[in-house]
Amino acid sequence: MNLWICVVCLAFLHNVVAQIPEGTPCYTSRNEYGLCINIKSCQFMIHLLRTRSRDPETVKYLRSSSCGYIAGIPMVCCPQDASINDLNSNEGLEERAKKHKDSSENSDVGKLNGPKCGISNVTNYRVVGGVPAKLNEIPFIAILGYKNARNPNTPKWLCGGSLISNKHILTAAHCVYNRQDLYVVRLGDLNLFDDNDGAFPEDINIVSSKIHEDYSPTKFTNDIAILTLEKEPKNPNIWPVCIPNKEPFKSNTFVKYNAMVAGWGALYFNGPSSAALQLAQIPVVEQDKCKNAFAEKAIIDDNIICAGRADGKQDACQGDSGGPLFWGTIDGEVIRFYQIGVVSYGFRCAEVGYPGVYTRVTNFVDWIENNVS
Repeated sequence: MNLWICVVCLAFLHNVVAQIPEGTPCYTSRNEYGLCINIKSCQFMIHLLRTRSRDPETVKYLRSSSCGYIAGIPMVCCPQDASINDLNSNEGLEERAKKHKDSSENSDVGKLNGPKCGISNVTNYRVVGGVPAKLNEIPFIAILGYKNARNPNTPKWLCGGSLISNKHILTAAHCVYNRQDLYVVRLGDLNLFDDNDGAFPEDINIVSSKIHEDYSPTKFTNDIAILTLEKEPKNPNIWPVCIPNKEPFKSNTFVKYNAMVAGWGALYFNGPSSAALQLAQIPVVEQDKCKNAFAEKAIIDDNIICAGRADGKQDACQGDSGGPLFWGTIDGEVIRFYQIGVVSYGFRCAEVGYPGVYTRVTNFVDWIENNVS
């Protein structure tokens, strides 16, 4: 039996989208909430393998449930509300799927988190170092343009942002505060100065901005803002990131999770901005470590999330401000990214012992929802 299961398990590896840390929340292809765990620990999947391995629908479901592997052992998105009793009943996978679909469609997702939100064609979720992003890999990334006195036809690209609805950009308040020269957002670009990179960027004017009411320009607390665009982007490769406004994500601290940061910021402290969109993976660090690091420099409260490698090799830098810190989870057969932070500040860039500081998005979900209209 064990040998047979292992042989079947090997088939999962052909559908691995990315290697995801064990215990990561996920959704099956039938919209069932689960956790990415060792297949041997998922009695639901084991039961399917034993009793329904010849059923084509079951095989398709099993393959789509793959979420990586650890030490050669397949990991699966194990649905948490499933039980053996469910399987022993006459209700098949199609009936279970319909129930979850109906439940999902009846839930109030508000103005955020449409069906395509956060979906990415990222091919390597475990980015070891900062690397140039691939075309259309981050469909929600944005860059903010400011008036350029020397060249009025070419904006100064100074801050980042993310598309969170069809017409709204999430960014840092310090990118907007007292900046009457901020006027445009670019979406869908890859290399800012290469017209032959395959991208079809769109520059869309800003019609209004909203800075958090409690933002402090001296303490950098509540460093979050929303921009409203003049129109929706037309490029089919542009769509919003997901906002973690539902459980189990809303209450998650994401500590020790591997998140990602992207932008066109400087590649080193006081260096020039990057023309090419950069992507890096950084772990979320414990709040106490972040508080200790910035004890004499900044206020680290519950509205802050910190991330960065202990060796200081990856970090956001100047020009990345306002950009997204995002985390991916397996959702059926795709990776879906949720934005968990907004780049706020740091000590220099990638400084050993100093993680990057981000505004914690989950603590501002209500504010975001109230200001997206």
